[in-house]
Amino acid sequence: MKMQNNLKPAGVIFDFDGVVVDSLTAHLVAWRESYFSLYGTKLLDIDGLAGRSTQAIADILSQRAGRPETKEILAELKREALRRSSLTIDFFPGAKESFAWLAAENIPFGIGSNAPRAFISSTLDRLGVRVAHQFGCDDVAHPKPDPEVFLKCAKALGISVLDHPRVIVFEDSTHGLRAAVKAGMFAIGVLTQNTAEQMLACGALAVCADVGEALKNGWLLKLPATSRLPS
Repeated sequence: MKMQNNLKPAGVIFDFDGVVVDSLTAHLVAWRESYFSLYGTKLLDIDGLAGRSTQAIADILSQRAGRPETKEILAELKREALRRSSLTIDFFPGAKESFAWLAAENIPFGIGSNAPRAFISSTLDRLGVRVAHQFGCDDVAHPKPDPEVFLKCAKALGISVLDHPRVIVFEDSTHGLRAAVKAGMFAIGVLTQNTAEQMLACGALAVCADVGEALKNGWLLKLPATSRLPS
């Protein structure tokens, strides 16, 4: 069932990995390199890791390795491996164009991610794109699924709490969607790692293959019709 919606967005917040840039491989290689360096065994179990903060993943992996006391070391090894990475990271379709369109329309936008802000900034610099408002896991006390990063980004964008239902959040992870829902924002699921059913079940009000599809459909001009799973 779909419900019509003709409201103009008050702002747009993008997750980074899996929404703006295709960086999953770079992150995974960095985790495998750091895991092997610290524990001497290959990282095989990656279930439930995508989209989580570096600290959260380090906590999970160090516990799986039976050495929870090493989580800080593992996190720093991963950050260093990612900084050294020579793997190409590029935009997902429509992301760069959406930034330009939003700027031209004077619709405030920013990035709210579980990735480190240094990684977000350096990646955008390499790609030649400027986003004024960037928030990563090191900018908040509680990463997603806590809504703090989205609330902090919206405040920086000058958006009133009363307008949060008109703030679009593009997310590709289930815990990121839960964070957007907790923030009271208009959550859109990007299908780069999960199915439409999974996204809708976590609270997405609409889904798209990528941000380019949302731009083509006019969702940055008017909030899309909301989708609901059959009851």
